[in-house]
Amino acid sequence: MKKQHVIDTSQTKALAAQDAKGSSQDRLMRLLELFSGDTKSDWSVDEAAVELGLSASHTYRYFRTLSGAGYISAFTPGRYVLGPAIIALDRKMRVGDPMIQAARLVMGEMLDAAPPGSIAILCRYFRGQVMCVHEEFTTRFKQDISYERGLPRPLYQGAASKVILAHLPLRQVKPYYEVVMDEFERFGLGVDWAHVKKTLRTLRTEPVVITSGELGNSAAGISAAIFDDKRVIGSISLVIPVVDASQEIKTLLAPLVAEAGVAMTQRMTALASSGS
Repeated sequence: MKKQHVIDTSQTKALAAQDAKGSSQDRLMRLLELFSGDTKSDWSVDEAAVELGLSASHTYRYFRTLSGAGYISAFTPGRYVLGPAIIALDRKMRVGDPMIQAARLVMGEMLDAAPPGSIAILCRYFRGQVMCVHEEFTTRFKQDISYERGLPRPLYQGAASKVILAHLPLRQVKPYYEVVMDEFERFGLGVDWAHVKKTLRTLRTEPVVITSGELGNSAAGISAAIFDDKRVIGSISLVIPVVDASQEIKTLLAPLVAEAGVAMTQRMTALASSGS
């Protein structure tokens, strides 16, 4: 076979190095994401190598990098879980995230008017799901299912999710709907795409979305959307015991939640404008 000659310039070397660096960063992120999955919380090098389609030697180097930085740690020889650096980042988020800081006051004001045991929650739209990033409560009632902090929830279930779903572009919602059509119907969003579009447009015109019994049978939710200018980024909500969720209580609390959504939107819009 005739030997091929490769022209090797400094420019191509630089581009190759840049590509390799990007690839390495992607692999590190993919490895870290393995530890955040729902199915498995601890991994060995060999298991991760198979899952990621990498060699054991490459995977070991990535394990060593993440372990050295504290993002993963060995709890038994050869098996790793998320490490203390994740806790440090979580604390940094709780004390430094402007969205959480802006929400604390308005969440407290909502709770002052809510029945005992109610919970105020702040959620973000994240990777096609909704995630609670902060909660405030005086005494917490026991729920069947909850927006537990850090636990992703689907877009079709519960007020905190539905109010975000209603404000997403329909072209973005449709592919998601086509995967989980039965769930959309189950949670009252529509039996077909035409009905779903109509439901979402109706929800979009309302200042709040109210649901009852969608996250188990024990809770009702009242939620308002949060925007940074025109893009929906999350929701702010009151979760109240369903036994206290009379029409009178919901009528009383709905304007307070709507006002909280407006206040949060104004704050986040101002922050987005100051950073542009």
